[in-house]
Amino acid sequence: MSKLTFKLILMMIRCVAIFSTAACWGQQEEVYFSAEDLKSDLQYLKNKLETMHPALHLYSSRAEVDQYFHDLSKEITRPMTGTDFYRLVTQVSPLIKDGHTNILPSRANQTFHTNRSKFLPYQLICSENKLYVQHDFTAQQTLAAGAEILSINGIDAANIIKELTERQVRDGQNLSYPRWILNNYFRQYYNFIMGHPAVYQITFTRAATTSTATIQALSKDSINYYRQKSDRQATLTALPKEALLLKIDSGNHTALLTIRDFHNSVLKKQYNQHFKKEIAGFFRQIKAANVRTLLIDLRNNQGGDIANGVFLLSYIMNAPFEVVREYYKIRQQALQRCNGPATGMHTLKPDHFTGSLYVLINGGSFSNSAIVSSCLSRAGRAVFVGEETGGCADVISGFIKNVTLPKTGIQVQVPARQFVLTDKSKNTGHGIRPQHVAVPSVNDLMEGRDVVLEYAKNLIKKANSQF
Repeated sequence: MSKLTFKLILMMIRCVAIFSTAACWGQQEEVYFSAEDLKSDLQYLKNKLETMHPALHLYSSRAEVDQYFHDLSKEITRPMTGTDFYRLVTQVSPLIKDGHTNILPSRANQTFHTNRSKFLPYQLICSENKLYVQHDFTAQQTLAAGAEILSINGIDAANIIKELTERQVRDGQNLSYPRWILNNYFRQYYNFIMGHPAVYQITFTRAATTSTATIQALSKDSINYYRQKSDRQATLTALPKEALLLKIDSGNHTALLTIRDFHNSVLKKQYNQHFKKEIAGFFRQIKAANVRTLLIDLRNNQGGDIANGVFLLSYIMNAPFEVVREYYKIRQQALQRCNGPATGMHTLKPDHFTGSLYVLINGGSFSNSAIVSSCLSRAGRAVFVGEETGGCADVISGFIKNVTLPKTGIQVQVPARQFVLTDKSKNTGHGIRPQHVAVPSVNDLMEGRDVVLEYAKNLIKKANSQF
């Protein structure tokens, strides 16, 4: 899944009952669709999933899926706006439990709100069922960094987090990906889920004092203006200049290889980098510098071209390796084995790295990052540090097909292939779990401290001191 695609994922929940449509979307007026058209689109979605999705029944039985769609259809008793229907239809995400099955608003809906609506002007951190202010994108700077938000427009912060998390995309039973999504994109998802009110009544606490503030919603242009106005905010939220980066500590014979993306298209367009060329060059440098310990950072890397993952593995595995065991797709209304890339055994590069290997992972390590991590984990090749990967360690979907619901225009990304990485019968529905759990605190995130990297460096220093 590319970063551009991910930023368009506007996963939503139904508006909490105390909000009426007018309250949620009071700034604007949207087109209504008849109940008949909405039910038709819901059935269309179900049909497409049944005929295309190879993992539709991986975690939910056919009977459970049928009943769920039947119950959703019964909730359509009157005309709805595209936004209201979107809240309804996105409830299928935790039923399917597939991180690549993304449901997006119609293009018209996205354009409508980008051009005419206003948004929550804060970047927030979700931590242990609480909300904290990380950046204030307003002129008044009413909510200082570190303030804990207790409620927004009368809804308790814990309830907001619970509702958003329950309805986010995820791979299997793993909640590290939904938590990562909200922790990085809470501001964006809150508005698409809870609406675009003109003002926000926010209750917050700071230094043991509880207060309530009335905050005006702002346009995207205004939010970007105040983000750039603050040097600190601009620094902490700026995009990195390189997606592939190698740093060698010659004195300690260690190196840090950061891989932020596996997508060839993103690497070329956004960073002007070529994956195989860069990686091959990096490992020549690693060999020349006599690096004995390599630390690879796959945090926040949401995947990309599987061939790039195989190429990386050919430099860091210690024996010929298997990446994908088998593929499946829906053919003649049945799940059948099929061909796919990266199957079979893969060989090592002549100058592959043979030293100690550490890998940083978190909930944003998704798709191809999880595939690479799964291969390393199965071979016992690496020590993992951080948090459970967002992508499943055993079964992952891919080969996305785009589907548009005919009446409402809602867009659905449906995977057409199932990637079986291990023994499918032993699928746990979880990602790769690190041997060393390291989680940044709220203060670490606000100050931009990379405590996970420091934790790994200390592990390496300790291990090296024993020799």
